[in-house]
Amino acid sequence: MPDPDTISADYTLRPSELAATLKVLVEARQPVMVWGGPGCGKSEVAQQVAAEGGRAYYDVRALLLDPVDLRGIPWRDSDNRTRWAPPDFLPPTDSTDLYLVNLEELPSGVPMVQAALFQLVRDRKCGEYELPEGASLMACGNREGDRGVTHRMPTPLASRFVHLEIKVDPSDWLEWGAANGIAPETLFFIQLRPELLNVFHPQSREAAFACPRTWEFVSNVVNQRGSLDPAAERALFRGAVGEAAAVEFSAFLKVWRELPHPRAVIDDPENADVPENASALIALCGSLYRMADDVNLGSIVSYAMRLRREVGEFLVGSCVRREPALQHTDAFIRWAAARTQ
Repeated sequence: MPDPDTISADYTLRPSELAATLKVLVEARQPVMVWGGPGCGKSEVAQQVAAEGGRAYYDVRALLLDPVDLRGIPWRDSDNRTRWAPPDFLPPTDSTDLYLVNLEELPSGVPMVQAALFQLVRDRKCGEYELPEGASLMACGNREGDRGVTHRMPTPLASRFVHLEIKVDPSDWLEWGAANGIAPETLFFIQLRPELLNVFHPQSREAAFACPRTWEFVSNVVNQRGSLDPAAERALFRGAVGEAAAVEFSAFLKVWRELPHPRAVIDDPENADVPENASALIALCGSLYRMADDVNLGSIVSYAMRLRREVGEFLVGSCVRREPALQHTDAFIRWAAARTQ
């Protein structure tokens, strides 16, 4: 019989895996608690699941609630009996629509708030308020070791949830970023240095750290750079992802911006120079990826065939991730056929 101490399994889920799992639980109206580090995409996955399921998304911040907020404000009816007006941050009881109610930062709520939420999770009601039939409940929160404001969840409340943990996955994030406007410079840097996508050390004294959320901040700076001088830009990067990641990204960006215009590659892919420096080559691929369309993909494919196999696959694959319709072009079909030989 195997020794239990030698058995290990990774039960954490990539964002794409978490989304598929959440869909099942949401449709089954099974409350689910998603754990994960700061900035790793828990809320974004929840919003994606709600949107794809045609559900209105309610973001309920447990950290900002008092216990009385859930029961509502008392009022006196015509029989001089006290009743409670339900809060508008929960969906209407008589609604026939579909909803996903996310109890954000649930572990950060004070114990009395968590106790008040217990009835909502267990009985789908709180005082006189009752969730509509089409509403599903979930919750998100940081783990106790994540240097956040957390309170241990009471066992009766914890036992009402299915508990899942999200992990940061560079491939998932790159696919998401290509479809959601993340700057090509940022995407290609993370492709080159995937270990810098998420660098969180709970004991670090540095306020900023690299995670999917803060790399999106960096992308916003790159996309809206304007006339920022390099020193100010580096300061912004440091303020988003921390000093170590900012130094590496700034060096990569300098190479990216000093490259010849990629139009020379598209105009003459058979004779255009291939940079010897790996960072320069990746940066050039990033510029080509940004320009790819059904007209010039043939030139990009011709150039990719001159590169090392893994770099060429990276370039053409990135073009297709950004614009899936390019898979149906003659150029891509020619590329795919050549790869199988």
